[in-house]
Amino acid sequence: MFELITISDALKRSYASEGILIDVRSEEAYRKGHLPMAVHVSLEDILEGRYRPEGKKPVFLYCDTGLHSMLAARKLDEEGVQAYTVSGGLRLYRGYLEKEKNDLWTMVLH
Repeated sequence: MFELITISDALKRSYASEGILIDVRSEEAYRKGHLPMAVHVSLEDILEGRYRPEGKKPVFLYCDTGLHSMLAARKLDEEGVQAYTVSGGLRLYRGYLEKEKNDLWTMVLH
């Protein structure tokens, strides 16, 4: 069964290289601003089995509210991946996001 994790714990663990932080929102939402160190993998790619993380590290999944990341975590858990969903998603985050602008990454306050 997948587990819940706070956004701060997911960030701490990804900074410590203890797992992979994954944004399951749309590509457009990801480009507008995402958590530092997060990679984008669409919810559809996960649900349709097109994404499989390399290695044995856990994955920390997030979206705007936690609903889509919960669906992704359930699917990956069924496939034997240690998956966590960020409780509450980005709506509970009050910090900096990375944002792509003119092919340069900048930080913006969320």
